[in-house]
Amino acid sequence: MTNDTIKKPMWRRLLLPVSAGALAGFVAAFSFLSLTDLAAGSALGQSREIGGLVGLLYAVTGIAVLLGSLNPAMGAKFLNVEDADELREQRRMLGYSSVALILLGGAMLLLALGGEAAPVSAPVAAVGAIAMVATAVVLSILMNRHTDELQRALSKDATATAFYLMLLIGGGWAIFAHLGMTAGPAPLDWITMFAATLLVAAFWQTARRGMMLRGPN
Repeated sequence: MTNDTIKKPMWRRLLLPVSAGALAGFVAAFSFLSLTDLAAGSALGQSREIGGLVGLLYAVTGIAVLLGSLNPAMGAKFLNVEDADELREQRRMLGYSSVALILLGGAMLLLALGGEAAPVSAPVAAVGAIAMVATAVVLSILMNRHTDELQRALSKDATATAFYLMLLIGGGWAIFAHLGMTAGPAPLDWITMFAATLLVAAFWQTARRGMMLRGPN
């Protein structure tokens, strides 16, 4: 590795991953909102749309990690790793993690699209979401067997941070709703908050440890 590679300015290091992520997110979100409007004949509603978009974020993130682990040379250019060798060493753990993310995203998408007057019937959405979540839990357990001490500590801290965020956001919303000052959160809103706060917490704890820009990109 040359000094020129190590000393790349931050904008060059961020250009590829940020551009690719933004493009993939935009295309996925636009496609989801367009196709659901077409299928249902009308907008799904705010709770379903936000839940579906959070599910898409999980799925797109999982697909990116999966592709990067399958092709380490390319993955090292847009994933947060030191080099391609790190991806090769952690291929099994990343494989479990990425598929679990895709399944959790798929479960949220099914819930967002399922129910009365929705594109997917309630029984299909329920069975599909439960099966996906159960499989994701099993994969997460398998993944934990291949994590190191730092990764386990990061996971525990992210979970704790997500709990406090959930208490603040969800609890605060529930308090105002209880007092009649606003409408209460819908059931899907709670699921969306759980998923979103966990993502935010994971990024926060990663940044807190100075691990957001580890490789040369």
